[in-house]
Amino acid sequence: MSDSNEVPSLPLAHRLAVELDGAAETEISRTGFGLTVRVTPHRTGARPIEWIDFGDEIIVQVGDIGGRWELSAEAADLAFMQDLVMSVVAGRVSEVFAYRRSRVTVTLRDGSAEVETGYDGLTACLPLPLWPRWSRTTRYLPYR
Repeated sequence: MSDSNEVPSLPLAHRLAVELDGAAETEISRTGFGLTVRVTPHRTGARPIEWIDFGDEIIVQVGDIGGRWELSAEAADLAFMQDLVMSVVAGRVSEVFAYRRSRVTVTLRDGSAEVETGYDGLTACLPLPLWPRWSRTTRYLPYR
């Protein structure tokens, strides 16, 4: 991997490293399979972001269990990813937790909500009726 053409999310990672200087640590590491980016805010109560860029596929993780988006390297998905990441940086993200599951909601710049639910393990397959209504919700803070 020699240039950003092979790693579509690299320009966003570099931009975040500059724009969030003092507000977050942006760790960019290359591995045999691609690029890993971790953005860890200094502010307590803000949500970290992580993604792995395989060149043709990008996996973005925002939540503890839920909040995982699998994207292509196409222009539309890269624009969505940028909006998603910047919305988390702005603090427009919440997460609902229940037993071995979480649901992450990110409110994008245009006001629309992107929701992704994740489950951890076989016992997470057991139904919990209306769990997002009665479970603990965390609303994350902006990075600044």
